[in-house]
Amino acid sequence: MTEPRSRPTHARTAILVACLLGLAAPGPAHAQGPAPAAEAARSRENVSTPRWIMEASGPIGLVILAMSFYLIALIAWMALEYRRSVALPERLIREVGDLLTLKQYTEAYQKLAESPSFLGRVAAAGVRKLPSGQAPALRAMELANDDQTMAMEHRTTYLATVGTLGPMIGLVGTVYGMILSFRVIATAGGSPQASQLAEGISTALFATLEGIAISIPAIFFHAMFRNRIARLSLEVALASETLLEQFAPGVRIPHPLAASAVAPQRTAPGAPNPS
Repeated sequence: MTEPRSRPTHARTAILVACLLGLAAPGPAHAQGPAPAAEAARSRENVSTPRWIMEASGPIGLVILAMSFYLIALIAWMALEYRRSVALPERLIREVGDLLTLKQYTEAYQKLAESPSFLGRVAAAGVRKLPSGQAPALRAMELANDDQTMAMEHRTTYLATVGTLGPMIGLVGTVYGMILSFRVIATAGGSPQASQLAEGISTALFATLEGIAISIPAIFFHAMFRNRIARLSLEVALASETLLEQFAPGVRIPHPLAASAVAPQRTAPGAPNPS
């Protein structure tokens, strides 16, 4: 009578132990599934904001970063070169004025010719043409002023180029980021991970932001330097005319009638000799 009872008891005991072991030892899907997700979440939390921005920007961000360095260098160079103290050096004006007061016209002209400044180039061009008359000298200064002004304005077009290309490159990054997001949707099927979609969207947004951010200062400084160049050109023209008036007494301009009187008179063939 005891043997029939012991068999069901042992069977129930074996089933109970098996169930307890199954609950105590979870399957590999439950043991390894949440761990990588938790580790990925912790790794994202440990990433600094600048590194996250660099990773999210992608290759488009490197292009915009290189353009930003070029823009900063160009603005710094123009801020140093396009100044009144560089275009119209006070020392040059003072030294040339002192020489003209002493009536040392040759030395004063040499000072202007040796100066690489805006004023030196324009005034020297007018003084060289002064023996031909006041009008040709003023015309020579006007042409020299226009040439120097155009050269300075051509350099500012690089700022306009950066201001125009910035949003265009940002738009390329926007399209690239959206392509990454849609690729995740296409390859993941019906349940794409939100983190993978966010990577592509962040790339698109950061590229747009960086393109606009580099365009705004480029357009601003382009307008500012254009206005500064126009102001410097006007001041150089006024200062050059003043110096030209001071050079005029030291330059002897031959009168047309005097030149014709000095020229030998030619007698027509067959005319009587006045002597």
